[in-house]
Amino acid sequence: MLFQTDFITRVIAVSLLQIWPIFYFSYFAYRLLKRAKNRSTYTLSAYFIATALAYFIATISIFLINTPFSYIIYVFSLYIFVFSYSFLINFSWVLTKLDEKSSYTKLYLRITIYGILSLYVLLIAFVPFIGITLNASTGWIPNYSWFFLGFSWFYFLVFLIIPQIYLSMKILKVYEGIVLKRRLNLFIISAFLALLFPLSLFLYHTWTENAIYRIFHLLIVQVLGIYAAYLVYKGFGRDLE
Repeated sequence: MLFQTDFITRVIAVSLLQIWPIFYFSYFAYRLLKRAKNRSTYTLSAYFIATALAYFIATISIFLINTPFSYIIYVFSLYIFVFSYSFLINFSWVLTKLDEKSSYTKLYLRITIYGILSLYVLLIAFVPFIGITLNASTGWIPNYSWFFLGFSWFYFLVFLIIPQIYLSMKILKVYEGIVLKRRLNLFIISAFLALLFPLSLFLYHTWTENAIYRIFHLLIVQVLGIYAAYLVYKGFGRDLE
């Protein structure tokens, strides 16, 4: 009965935090693809679809608690989650090339490279003591090692945040016009907010003994992360041709 109670409580909590973002991100992808089908909308919608898929797979892992599949499926969902941010970076790159008829090959190549780089999640997560722990001893709540946190932050900084800074400066130089500049500034700010979310999420699953920070993440950062996705869509993705 105790396990059943804990299981029901966990499912309800996950439903509140993970299931509704699945529909939220999926809706943005649907609106983008319904409006137009081109390189820019494909790239941005891929970010929303991959993020929704990551939440969906992570939710499935909850229903497999007390089995090895829960751990495996969760780690796979985390890989997709990390990989999803590559589409946000590549969308910024697409914005710098809208006036050029550049080949899809370079875009596919960059996405492939990010897919390979994101494999660090799978390579480290399963290693005892330096990866991710998800079993009865953690209450079936993911617990990241400090090594995994540090490696992940290094990846986010070098391959996501720094490239986004460079691309943001390049975007502002390419486009002119006060109205367009405002939309671009909104997109850039929202992109950085979106990139800050995984930094906080990984710390949330690492610094498990700090109840204050965990509450801060759930009540503030979690909401900001979802709102950032909305601003990405509203800021420049909604009307992009």
